[in-house]
Amino acid sequence: MPKMSLWLSSFVLAITTSVQAQTVATQNPSLNSLPTVQLLLSKMSQDAARINYRGSFTYQNQTSELQSFRVEHWIENGIEHDRFLFLNGPERVIVRDGQRVDCKAMGDELLQGSFASLGKTLIKMDQLYQFEIRGRERVAGRWSRGLQVIPKDPYRYGYLLNIDEETGLVLKSWLIDETARPLERYQFISIELDPDFNQFKSKSLLREHKAVADVTPCNPTEFTKPSAWNVGWAPPGFVFAGQRKLANGQSMLMYTDGLTTFSIFIEATTSFVPEGTGKRGATLAYMSRLVVKDVTYRVSVVGEIPVAAAAKIAQNITGL
Repeated sequence: MPKMSLWLSSFVLAITTSVQAQTVATQNPSLNSLPTVQLLLSKMSQDAARINYRGSFTYQNQTSELQSFRVEHWIENGIEHDRFLFLNGPERVIVRDGQRVDCKAMGDELLQGSFASLGKTLIKMDQLYQFEIRGRERVAGRWSRGLQVIPKDPYRYGYLLNIDEETGLVLKSWLIDETARPLERYQFISIELDPDFNQFKSKSLLREHKAVADVTPCNPTEFTKPSAWNVGWAPPGFVFAGQRKLANGQSMLMYTDGLTTFSIFIEATTSFVPEGTGKRGATLAYMSRLVVKDVTYRVSVVGEIPVAAAAKIAQNITGL
């Protein structure tokens, strides 16, 4: 299949992480009365990886047409599996087979609210974002509760979320900038919980892309900082979540604040390195040049963060 763009690959994996980290199987009744922020956040942050679901959702950013996807997620023998089928254009499917459900990378721990095991230096989410409950709304035939997530500094974006009252699943999400303009939005239009996972074993498509499920190994307690680079500044609350050596020789470093992530790509080059920014929806790519011991490196900061944050991150990277 044609090579997928970076933003789309990142988006599809982000949707999987968001659904897994923000879904919870619960036996409590629907939240017909106004819930507290703590209750709603608790439902979103529980480990719901064991839930099976399938559904269809739409996605759009500022520069793309409305796109439609079908998603299938199930657990088999303790292993997570996902299939993302493109419903527009050529028939394509992204396959994502993960780790055992009890195997958590550092970024997953943060996304699921497990701050205690990551040290006293981590800043809790309520120090980074303000949370406000909004009204009820039906999304994909299910009642949801609105939640506005407002950043407390200029280094991250805000969210408008609709949370399924029964399960805690995010049924609709708008990522918004500092002027409240939507940068990216996705919304389920249909969803089925706990279907028979045997139905997911459909025929393989020719245009199939195998996606990598994780960034770091299980329980990566040794990964407290990059092994070859010094990132001198990151926005408050962002912590190092892992690293990988890519096939093209690039080093990839990943950071998260528990809700948003950005990655740093560093690659030695003998070519001219243009400096500047590119943007697709909320995904920003900031490129700069770094020279260490007479070797020139191309540095790219990619993520759903404002340009001021990306530029400051790139300007404060040095070699060890």
